[in-house]
Amino acid sequence: MNKYFVIVLMSCFLLSGCQNSGGIKSTYVKPNQKAAELNMRLGLNYLQRGDYKIALEKLDKALQQDPSLTSAHNTIAALYKQLGEMDKAEYHYKKAVSLEPKYSAAQNNYGAFLCQQGRYKEAEKRFLAALDNPLYRNPAQAYENAGLCASRIPNIELTEQYLRKALQLNPRLGKSLLALAEIRYDQSDYLASRAYIERYRDASAWTPKALLIAIKTENKLDDQDAVASYSVLLRGRFPDSEQSIQVQNGHY
Repeated sequence: MNKYFVIVLMSCFLLSGCQNSGGIKSTYVKPNQKAAELNMRLGLNYLQRGDYKIALEKLDKALQQDPSLTSAHNTIAALYKQLGEMDKAEYHYKKAVSLEPKYSAAQNNYGAFLCQQGRYKEAEKRFLAALDNPLYRNPAQAYENAGLCASRIPNIELTEQYLRKALQLNPRLGKSLLALAEIRYDQSDYLASRAYIERYRDASAWTPKALLIAIKTENKLDDQDAVASYSVLLRGRFPDSEQSIQVQNGHY
């Protein structure tokens, strides 16, 4: 079981402390880890359902019950990101990775957050920190995120390096396949672009962007039957998309 989701069974009780030199009685509240873990899971479920208000209530409660619960910090950071409260999101991502540097999921999520803020070098460090844990269950995701982030710099060499490593671990990563297809298209290597598109078609659901790249690639290879087939698919599934309008206007 993932160590970050282990529920430690303990009772929640108060320990009366001795009076200090100032004559003030102090108390220590032992973290209620069982209740905190339950509220964290409830918060995550509400977050996934889009019920942000209740999700925030549950996650706040979890952190009151156990301020060191890294999974709660990671989850509430994602929630604050959804709410557009970036300062709070970053605070909790930082808290999660400082409490547990080997918490690869939080490192990866924090990296994705930083990349979206345009802080590419900082983001790369977080992705690499996630990968530094040999027990991380999803290193392909961190490599993919690192590659997609590098593409925003843009650093094509670094992008390819990370995306290839991602695909070595998981050959069915649609975003990696599509990004490499686009890179090959931009480099006028249309056969390689077609190969990545075909792999993408077998691994992932079509998006307007993917279909547009497929259309452009087949047009360069002068396969008008394929162009027509992909165009029909684009118009049928995404008739109002920017890409569909672009193709209908012959701009490809």
